[in-house]
Amino acid sequence: MQYKEKIKAINWLAHNVIQLEVPKPKGFEYNVGDAVEIKVNDQEPGPFTMTNLPGEGRLEFVIRVYAEHHGKTEALSRLKPGDEISFTEPFNTFQPQKRAVFLAGGTGITPFIAIMRYMQKQDTLADCFLFFSNKTRKDLFLEEELTDMLGDHFQNIIANDKDDPDYYGNIDEAWLKAHIDDLSRPVLVCGPPAFNEAMEKALKSIGVRDIDLGS
Repeated sequence: MQYKEKIKAINWLAHNVIQLEVPKPKGFEYNVGDAVEIKVNDQEPGPFTMTNLPGEGRLEFVIRVYAEHHGKTEALSRLKPGDEISFTEPFNTFQPQKRAVFLAGGTGITPFIAIMRYMQKQDTLADCFLFFSNKTRKDLFLEEELTDMLGDHFQNIIANDKDDPDYYGNIDEAWLKAHIDDLSRPVLVCGPPAFNEAMEKALKSIGVRDIDLGS
């Protein structure tokens, strides 16, 4: 089934990240971690995760804009309130897991946002960790909310800016071994394909066996 809704609001969270909001259609039900395929204008549809909780009367999406690709994310960033998008029925990507380590690369964090918001309400987030990798400080978004939710269990990793206090470069086996306190924890990984592949290989090499790369 295809749904069509008009945009209620669109805001910039960072220089290349938008937050888009549409009304939740009647009968549309989803779980935290679910995504839909969004289509705008003549662009190919693409998967985007709802970042707000299901009980609300709206759908919220956080989307990184790759203007240089001149594709769907740039088209979405040019929309205004009142413009229309279409989207599919929801499908699952990730599910809440107790004691989880969330390992996110860039907007790979989006499926984790609703999950962490849900777990905070359920009082099951305190024993989780979030490791959030971005190229530079200006690529970060929702940093204040994530810090409020997770405290010192939230850690930024900056990959490209050597002058940044959170600079490490690309996460590797040594970094993961130093920061995952219990290798039996489930580790949820989401980011670009190269990030996912590298993280899966590094996690397996240090002895993590419960690795979730999403559906």
